[in-house]
Amino acid sequence: VVDSSAGAINVAYTSVALPLHMDLAYYESPPGLQLLHCRRFDEQVTGGESVLLDAFEAAMAFAAIAPSHFAALATIPATFVKEHFARERPVCMRYRRPHFALNGRKELTAVFWSPPFDGPLYAPPADVPVYYAANRSFDAFLNERVGERGWTLRLQPGEIITFNNRRILHGRNAFEANGGVRALQGCYVNIDDFSSRYATLRRAHGEASAVEGTRRPEMGLPMLGNQDHANGVAMPVKST
Repeated sequence: VVDSSAGAINVAYTSVALPLHMDLAYYESPPGLQLLHCRRFDEQVTGGESVLLDAFEAAMAFAAIAPSHFAALATIPATFVKEHFARERPVCMRYRRPHFALNGRKELTAVFWSPPFDGPLYAPPADVPVYYAANRSFDAFLNERVGERGWTLRLQPGEIITFNNRRILHGRNAFEANGGVRALQGCYVNIDDFSSRYATLRRAHGEASAVEGTRRPEMGLPMLGNQDHANGVAMPVKST
């Protein structure tokens, strides 16, 4: 449950602003679909709007204007960390990967961005200033881009938003409870289970080409997670 409380063990359980991020970037395989259910959002609560941004679209635009920074974030592994030993169920999770994943055709297949869980950078000394310059540049770009292409919405009690956690970055504006309560509850759905269910339903309802379509994106299947599609998003990665 995402609710502000004293002694919070996660920044999400506070009232401070949350920067754009994906959840569970420190997992080897972050979950695909995320559902956020607004259980309570009292009228006296000010702020607390949810913010969403298409990470793939942002990465495409960033690559076009800052190809050298994009290339750095596509090759130098970042470290994502969750360590919390002073809790009922201690957690120690780390995973290293570049922020941008590309396939053999230099097409973007994934964006991994989660500033609240950035850990120490393990890289050759020469890569350190290159990485941090690129990281700061993309962070500033996202903050600007969200005002142009993002979505900001105040969820109402009973509403649920569902989005692809591997593609859509989300955040939250800071809020003041003013004696009220803002409580959201989230859950995740494995992207493979969802994709399989989608394909089998299409086949069951008369679209026999659906299963073949998992190998042929022109048949209409959506780009999910890290799939390597022939018509993926081609990125200009050559440094200038």
